[in-house]
Amino acid sequence: MSLGSSLREVRNKAGFSTAELAARTRIPESVLSDLEVDNFTTCGGAAYARGHIRTIARICQIDPTPLLSQFESQTIPLNKSIRDLLNDNSATPALKVRKPLSWKSLAGVLSGLFIFALVGAGIFSASQSSEDQVVESNPAVQSDPGPVAKKSEGVTVTLRGVNGLSWVAVNDSAGVTQFSGRIRQGEERSFTDDQLIYLVIGNAGAIQMIVNGENLGVAGDVGEVVRLEFGPQALSSQG
Repeated sequence: MSLGSSLREVRNKAGFSTAELAARTRIPESVLSDLEVDNFTTCGGAAYARGHIRTIARICQIDPTPLLSQFESQTIPLNKSIRDLLNDNSATPALKVRKPLSWKSLAGVLSGLFIFALVGAGIFSASQSSEDQVVESNPAVQSDPGPVAKKSEGVTVTLRGVNGLSWVAVNDSAGVTQFSGRIRQGEERSFTDDQLIYLVIGNAGAIQMIVNGENLGVAGDVGEVVRLEFGPQALSSQG
């Protein structure tokens, strides 16, 4: 259920028409009508919208906290990447600024690498020659390739809107934002990466998660903001 639907339900349960609620709250009826259809642009900004929500809750004699949580989950700015959002909430360490190398330092590093390559080539050549002699003297000795690691099949996360709408941001293991926007009830989106999928979900109770074919249910409670990551084995951690 969206915030607008929740406000309409609260008003109806309190027994007010929009005109009656406008008279009691001193909020223009047109603004109340816009709020009930999730239009927050005519109320004068986010601060005014929060104030209106608190006033409506007070007149209707309910706790404003769930309504304010819904408002926050529906109005998280969509122009921020998932890393920006995590950094805003101290969920990831700040990126360190690297100092540029001077030409003198770079020349020293290159010289060291060149010398290391020469020494390494000599050692490898001597070692290879010794191994060849052992194999020639004992034909029964064969090289063993050892165990071969299986290639990871990656991770696929499907998000399905099941209870109103939610803002969602999805990043892959390279830090690229695959998606940043809202998923409404009935919508479904899938995301794949060979290592990890990172998620920020603004209204956890509105999103059902299916990871590598396994239905994990909804991500959390209505109005709750969660941060999750999933790998090939569908392991998750909440920030």
